[in-house]
Amino acid sequence: MASTTATGDDPLRNLPDPSRLIYGLRDTGYDFNTAAADIIDNAIAANATEVNVRVELQQDGRKFVYFGDNGNGMDGDGLFSAMRYGAPKRASAKSLGKFGLGLKTASSSICLRYGLISRTEADPTLRKLEWDLEHVEDQNDWKMLQDSVTPVERHWFEELCGTDKGTLVVWSKCDRLLSRNYAEPGGAQEKNAVRNRVKRLKEHLALVFHRYLDPTDTTYPTVIIRVNDEPVEPWNPFFPEKAEQVLPDHARVIKIQLEDESVHEARMNAWILPHSKDLTKEENEEKARISSRAQGFYIYREGRIVHHGGWLGVFRSD
Repeated sequence: MASTTATGDDPLRNLPDPSRLIYGLRDTGYDFNTAAADIIDNAIAANATEVNVRVELQQDGRKFVYFGDNGNGMDGDGLFSAMRYGAPKRASAKSLGKFGLGLKTASSSICLRYGLISRTEADPTLRKLEWDLEHVEDQNDWKMLQDSVTPVERHWFEELCGTDKGTLVVWSKCDRLLSRNYAEPGGAQEKNAVRNRVKRLKEHLALVFHRYLDPTDTTYPTVIIRVNDEPVEPWNPFFPEKAEQVLPDHARVIKIQLEDESVHEARMNAWILPHSKDLTKEENEEKARISSRAQGFYIYREGRIVHHGGWLGVFRSD
């Protein structure tokens, strides 16, 4: 028997409800720091050498976050594909994106409206597409917005991406940037809360992308990341200048054979950090930052930390 909720002429075609799903995907485990890192991942995958983040609090309490990069940029087809929920698989195996959802779920976890503005060298026209969750809810349809690039957006593109190619991600209607609403929107308390958010974001990016931020690490291309015009300095959690590497060379490489019989390598190191009393105050506060919460496993993929701290249940007693 055909279902009364089937869509189109096919009784087995059962599309997801746009409003329910697009709102439901907001709660997939992101916080502001991890969501911002996902956007920066995309910039690095697009061969950006500079990424600029701008967090803006307006006098009326409205909040905007801009991510500008000087990467490859996108033409019209690329922009449409990037904004698709369940975008096609990327050609580069080094990309962290696996399900075509990262840009969308990361952005919507923080804001109700987000957009992409981009151009390439071959296609210098600034192109723009947006998702507005409230618009999807009103229309109950998977329909994006295609408004003109505003003078403010053009300013931020040139300021954060440069005057050549690149991509600007714009988060607006940021209802989840802060954990609570303030009695005086845009007032002193809210300004201080935004400053604290920016400070913690810099600390998070310094850890997650430390291999890209460190010009002496030649394994990965150097990327400059700035947050509100301040450069993010790399923080290596293992403090290799004074920590002790305890694994012998032969134990640092693990061969992994996949189902297609191809063989890959996973590399592993084990560090013992020095005791805090053997370090100067500056080393303790700025380089080692030794704490019990920081101990455990740090997992990298393509040079980016995807898990930091904790023991992943390895030493559970049950």
